[in-house]
Amino acid sequence: MRILEETDQRFIGIEKKIGLFIIIAIIGVFTVITFIGIQHDVFTPKTRIYFIADSGQGINEGMAIKLSGFKIGKVEGLSLDDIARVKVELSINTKYMKWIKTDSKARLIKEGVIGDSIIEITPGSADAKQVPEDGMIAFERAKGLSEMAEELKDEIKPVLTDIKQIIHYVNDPQGDIKQTLKNLRELSEDVSTTRQHLDTLLQNAEKNMNVTVTKIDFLLDSTKQTITTVDNVIKKIDRDIPHMVEITNKSLKNIETATEEIKKAVERSAPQVPSIVEKAGDVADSTKEVVDSVKKIWPIRLYMKASEEKTLKVDSYK
Repeated sequence: MRILEETDQRFIGIEKKIGLFIIIAIIGVFTVITFIGIQHDVFTPKTRIYFIADSGQGINEGMAIKLSGFKIGKVEGLSLDDIARVKVELSINTKYMKWIKTDSKARLIKEGVIGDSIIEITPGSADAKQVPEDGMIAFERAKGLSEMAEELKDEIKPVLTDIKQIIHYVNDPQGDIKQTLKNLRELSEDVSTTRQHLDTLLQNAEKNMNVTVTKIDFLLDSTKQTITTVDNVIKKIDRDIPHMVEITNKSLKNIETATEEIKKAVERSAPQVPSIVEKAGDVADSTKEVVDSVKKIWPIRLYMKASEEKTLKVDSYK
């Protein structure tokens, strides 16, 4: 028989409820721990390897290790060896060890210019062997900004020297560039003067062209008038030619008729020609005698020149 009897319904089975809450809380804690462990690869098989560095500067425990941009592990710890070198132990997820070969290298680099420092491992060649447990890989420290600046300074210094020489060469008053610029300036002035002359020449040519065009227009008008006149003359000739041909034909007929009449008259007078010729000879003789008598008269013979007797030239044999 119970000494105290539970009368409040809220406390009935409270032991079971508390026990169930505790179990659920424990399961939740284990779940969170498991999740965190999975997130931090606590339950993932690991393989430990290491590399030797001259200095531990920039290397910290827990630093991420990446392969081709993927996180494959972290820095497990750092320690000094017998000759004061730094031994850096790496914890690598075992599934990624197939790409880490004996010719792989670990490098300390920064993600970006101002990003966090990480350890990057380069993949090895296909014919190289895989790094075993507690094996060692080579290490090289990436150049820092100061080292890169120093190398850049050494590389830029000759360039700056060449630039100074080029600037001195460009600014030399007797140098080729200055002389070329001077010649170009003079050539530009000559071109400007030549352009002004060309503008003047073009203006004069335009004026002369206008005058020439005016004269040509006048000549064309005159030519048109002449052509019109010639055309009218040709038309008039075309009209008059038939009439002129008709008149010419009539004239030819008249000439032909007159010729026939003359021919007939000659034929009629032919028997009388010998007597007429004989009478003409007698008249000529009488006339000669009269002329000779006149020449002998005193006043007249003074003005008459005596006729010179001319000998006939005899042709030679030659």
